[in-house]
Amino acid sequence: MRMLEVLIVGGGVTGAAAAYALARRGRRVLLLEQFAIGHARGSSHGLSRLIGFAYPQRYYTQLAIAARQAWLDLEADTGQRLLIKTGVLDIGATSVPSLHACAVNLAAAGVPFEQLSAAELRARFPQLAITDQTIGLYQPDGGMLPASRCVATLIEQARRYGATIAVGVRVDRIMPDGSGVRVDAAGATYRAQRMVMAAGSYTPVLLRSLGISFPLLVTREQVAFFLARDRVLSKAGYLPVIVDHSDGREPSLICFPDLGEGVKAERHGVGPLVHDPYEPPPPPDPAENERIARRLEQTLPGFASRLVRAETCRYTHTPDGDFLIDRHPEYGQIAIAVPCAGHGFKFAPLIGEILADLAVQGTTPYDIAPFRLDRLRKQKAVALA
Repeated sequence: MRMLEVLIVGGGVTGAAAAYALARRGRRVLLLEQFAIGHARGSSHGLSRLIGFAYPQRYYTQLAIAARQAWLDLEADTGQRLLIKTGVLDIGATSVPSLHACAVNLAAAGVPFEQLSAAELRARFPQLAITDQTIGLYQPDGGMLPASRCVATLIEQARRYGATIAVGVRVDRIMPDGSGVRVDAAGATYRAQRMVMAAGSYTPVLLRSLGISFPLLVTREQVAFFLARDRVLSKAGYLPVIVDHSDGREPSLICFPDLGEGVKAERHGVGPLVHDPYEPPPPPDPAENERIARRLEQTLPGFASRLVRAETCRYTHTPDGDFLIDRHPEYGQIAIAVPCAGHGFKFAPLIGEILADLAVQGTTPYDIAPFRLDRLRKQKAVALA
């Protein structure tokens, strides 16, 4: 077959964004997705994802600013509205150090935000259960992204610019081939000058075939949708996206306003391990729905009055919790991205541009030093010493 310029493995939001960025640059792109676009066995499906800027690490705040502009650029290119501006409110006890670090980083980056006292929170957001020790960071430019529609839009635009999207094609083997790469998938062989691996929870299996063995943990996370007693105060325009850090000792609660299917809530990052990503996910756990409901009632009383439905997705965790975005240490023709630790969706169009940079020219103007593979290899060496 004809040598491709870039082959992308994975059709979730990261792979779709990379395909869009590369095709828009005029590159010959083939994307392979083992299921259908928008499938529910990964990290990119569903009604909504958060886009906000409050991070205790300054590099994420800076990247989030650039990512928001990338979403606006995509909107301009497509004529579609994707970013739903609801505002984002991070709340927690005054004793939580990460909230103070977030405030410092927001101010340093010039992000519009307000630091709200307990009295100010009660006056502005009467839905919330607020103690006198609670503070808030309100970011008016934050909001929600319709996840499945965002992925579909990126895929549609990639096709518009000439990318080929092949679904139902599971990758079996990846082999460096001289300065290029060979991929065996679904009984066919593909050759490309460059490859982008954006396989989400399937990445650990594929990396082992390329000689990288540091642990990537995959967890199955659960979200639940509830009807609130007060349907008005649960809607966008009255309720921002809420991130409740509580006292910092229990999992954060993330709550999204009702877009028609109820208020979406999740306890962040508490799911069980997924040992085999190829196994179909089990149904949502009723016990976790109850735990989410209890946690939601602590933050927003009356908002868990009736469960509508629940769904699951997957997080892929590096050992230190930061993203992995880099080229393979031996095979520079292969770029790898694992931005899936539960907050990567918001960065997708920017990460797509970074991956396009790495695939085409081997470098990127964006600072990806915190996400380089070498820091994980060093951590592993120290742990073994």
